[in-house]
Amino acid sequence: MSDRSKIGTFDAMDKVTSKFGEYVIAQSPKHGQAAEFVKMLQQYEISIVVQLTPQKDGSYGWFDSKVGGKKKLRGRYVVVTVSLSEQPTSSHYELHLSTILPEEKTIERTVYAVHYHRWQEYSEENSRCTGQILKEIFTILLRSKIKGNTPVLVHGGGARTCASFVLMSMVCRQLRQNGANTLTACIDLVRKYKNVVTKNNDQFAAVLQGILQFAVDDDIVQKNSKSYQQACKLVHECTTTRPTYPIDKSDASIVFL
Repeated sequence: MSDRSKIGTFDAMDKVTSKFGEYVIAQSPKHGQAAEFVKMLQQYEISIVVQLTPQKDGSYGWFDSKVGGKKKLRGRYVVVTVSLSEQPTSSHYELHLSTILPEEKTIERTVYAVHYHRWQEYSEENSRCTGQILKEIFTILLRSKIKGNTPVLVHGGGARTCASFVLMSMVCRQLRQNGANTLTACIDLVRKYKNVVTKNNDQFAAVLQGILQFAVDDDIVQKNSKSYQQACKLVHECTTTRPTYPIDKSDASIVFL
């Protein structure tokens, strides 16, 4: 299920809700929008932000990329960078966010930011890292879950770039819950919605390879198992032939198993 909302200057966003997670897809903050972006994080109680833009893109805006750095936004929000972990295809930040309220009261919480700066670039190294990135994101979600589902905010690279990551993330959470027997069905599901969600063939292949890698990294399936071999065969067919499932506009919502 998807709905559109408006918070301040952020009117280009979708909220996706399913039994395999809640996600908010938003535009990246532009010049002068950092405070509105943080306001959105607070209102949706976001605990993890995933940014899908190339490494050369410096559009963090709302926090300092250096450990110990501090940003004060419009006198109301203070964001302190607590730690940084650099990975081959991503950077992981732990941030301390304070909201200054009237009468000098404050609300303090931890927010994690993952800058996945090679999501738009398909490569074997990228695919190998995808499984580990998703595992780390899911671990953060489990740690930060206070009540109900904790939404993940995804931004950068355009709507389809964000939607393809969200689809991969939800499918992997489904795999974790339902097991190896659903691996080929999950691959087939992504194939069905290729033209609705993914931007191009490289991104489509990255989503499929990421699902396979996650299944292995999360010990859901072994590479020598029948389920994995069948899934690999289906992925090969999906990425070397034209899609066989045209999608009607009335069938554009994702249905999970």
